[in-house]
Amino acid sequence: MRTPLPEATIARYLARRDEPAAHLDVIVLMGSAVLESVAVAAEVQHATSARILISGGIGHSTHHLDDAVRRRGLAVAVGRPESHVFRDLLTTMYDVPAAAIEIEDQSTNCGENAAFTRRLINEPGALMLIQDPTMQRRTHASFERSFADLPDTRLISHAPLIPWIGPDVVSAGPDLPEIWTLDRFRSLVLGEVRRLRDDPDGYGPRGLNYIDHVDIPSPVLAAYDDLATAHPALIRPPGA
Repeated sequence: MRTPLPEATIARYLARRDEPAAHLDVIVLMGSAVLESVAVAAEVQHATSARILISGGIGHSTHHLDDAVRRRGLAVAVGRPESHVFRDLLTTMYDVPAAAIEIEDQSTNCGENAAFTRRLINEPGALMLIQDPTMQRRTHASFERSFADLPDTRLISHAPLIPWIGPDVVSAGPDLPEIWTLDRFRSLVLGEVRRLRDDPDGYGPRGLNYIDHVDIPSPVLAAYDDLATAHPALIRPPGA
């Protein structure tokens, strides 16, 4: 049996997917450069009739979404908040009614996605979280922190895809459009594990205290060490 690539071990862990709920109240779709998230959110909305709350403003990675839209030749305007781009894709490409969509367009990171969404949801219910799969686990932890004061809320993570790692690019599967170059993907997953670690450089209580403690499985930590050793130039400094 072949040993999994360290990138694959980390990717599967980060792309959190929970058991589906029998009932959903809100689909919380986070803005990102992963256009596959939009199709997944639309599919869930059509199956459940749950409303969609799209969270995403203009942040340091918004240009990656704009680039993805251009590469795929999609007829939506770019240079806008990520939530606006996703809303237009939902209504024009996937027949989601505009009345079923709510927008939060000020957030610029996972923590703000959670905090600003909390301001718009005042009743406990079942929320499905759909995020870039490299950020799905950290997003879930951020929502747990922000929704701690609404204890009957159920959070269900559903990463839109498990990344497929090719020789040079990473996508949703073989022969499907590129989502990340391999080096960018490696840098992203290395950064995510570093943030999830509860140490002085991480986002847990022993570090920046943005999220609660997360237990990272030992195989994932070992894969991180292997990948970091093989590609030290892709490790960003703390806070980056």
